[in-house]
Amino acid sequence: MTGYEPEELVGRSSLDFIHPDDVDDVRGTYAAMLQKGSDRIAVRYRFRCKDGNYIECETVARPVRNEAGEIVEMVVIGRNAGDEIAGDALRRMWEICFKRTSRGITVVDAKSGTIVSLNPALAEMHGGTVGDFVGKPLRTLFTAEWAERIPDVTGTVDKNTFVPYDSEHVRLDGSVFPVRAEAMAARDEKGEVQYRIAWYDDLTERREAERRAARLQRDFEAAFHAAPHGVAIVGVDGRFLHVNQQLGEIVGYSVDELKHMTFQEITHPDDLDADLVQVDGLLSGELDTYEMEKRYFTKEGHLIWVLLAVAVVREDDGTPRHFISQVQDISARKRLEAHTYELANRDPITSLYNRRRFEEELKRQIARCRDDGESAALLLLDLDRFKNVNDSDGHVAGDRLIRLVGRCLDERIHEPDVAARIGGDEFAVILRDIDLAQARTVAEELRIAITGADPERVCTASVGLCRLQGDVPEAETCFRAVDRAMYRAKGQGRDRVVVGSISERRG
Repeated sequence: MTGYEPEELVGRSSLDFIHPDDVDDVRGTYAAMLQKGSDRIAVRYRFRCKDGNYIECETVARPVRNEAGEIVEMVVIGRNAGDEIAGDALRRMWEICFKRTSRGITVVDAKSGTIVSLNPALAEMHGGTVGDFVGKPLRTLFTAEWAERIPDVTGTVDKNTFVPYDSEHVRLDGSVFPVRAEAMAARDEKGEVQYRIAWYDDLTERREAERRAARLQRDFEAAFHAAPHGVAIVGVDGRFLHVNQQLGEIVGYSVDELKHMTFQEITHPDDLDADLVQVDGLLSGELDTYEMEKRYFTKEGHLIWVLLAVAVVREDDGTPRHFISQVQDISARKRLEAHTYELANRDPITSLYNRRRFEEELKRQIARCRDDGESAALLLLDLDRFKNVNDSDGHVAGDRLIRLVGRCLDERIHEPDVAARIGGDEFAVILRDIDLAQARTVAEELRIAITGADPERVCTASVGLCRLQGDVPEAETCFRAVDRAMYRAKGQGRDRVVVGSISERRG
């Protein structure tokens, strides 16, 4: 029991082996019992084994007396009480768990199939008290259908160490509820099954939650596929995980084709960076949603405009799981906007910018001259004797000539330069990043080109030119200056370029 050989103990005091913290208690117990004249002294203490560990030891000592009644020796019988203490502790722990756990527990006699013990949780689960079930067959807990399966279940339990199974139980009021059970067999020393112990969980709330989740999933799927616009579940890497038919119709791909693609593949390169910045915001937690207008390539290679709305779905710990994207085709709206823009900014006869838009461009150019030091030129072209064309040949001929001159300018003036029709027979041009000599050369080329614009008649133009540089005055002042230069060209015989000077300064 202690690991010592007998000769290692003979002649030694028992106090040498008792735990130091127990020595005083042992001495006190012996002294008290002997003082009372007791012939039996029982005491527990920790005894040091040969390996240095202590065991819980229970001893019973009987004093041996001589004829005078004096104690000459003690006969001590000891045993290892550790197993008993451990068993008591386990029993106490089992009782605590048995009574306090929220899981139902039964202990069933293997031979009779009756309930030997049942905890309060299971009794409450079935709408009764412990006394309502102890001593009754286990089958009384189950529905009639499931009661017929009990022999099969117990047979499986007896052959295995641990068996989980789902079943249906019935409460005392007759209501039925789903239960998940985990059962095991308790065996004796010979391996024979004595008891079957089972743990039960009421699945009512879980099953209801599963039904709600299933309904929500069905509702989501219905809304997903019936949505009037494209909807997609997109992985955090951009892959289309789940798409509806409407999205496929918008971009011209089948649903299966899209599931092997990413949104990056169909996004116009000029829009991709702005989109990815928003995606990074979702991934970092700075954003929960975003919305933007962007362009997609269809399967046929056409460009379409879409309105994209994206929301992130996160795990419980906040980690992004996937995105939900809604896509509306706004190409028709964009075409209407472009048409409206053209109507608001373009001359209907020449398709050049109109006066309103040209004034905006001139203001921007003046700002560049002031702020960035850019050098530019402003040209004003007025067709010579245009009134005679209208008077002699009619307005149709006049419009035709205006259209031909507009085409002449459009073919020669390219971005970032600007050409516009600002009045009946007046045209204006902004030449960017140019010096005066270069600007005069361009003005002469335009004047010469206009003379050959209409093969049916000779058309000339008087051109005023002003340089824009440095502290340029307001647009109205610039217009007056170039207008004066243009009229000087007319006064000098028409069909020529005259350079004017913007003498006014901002006050």
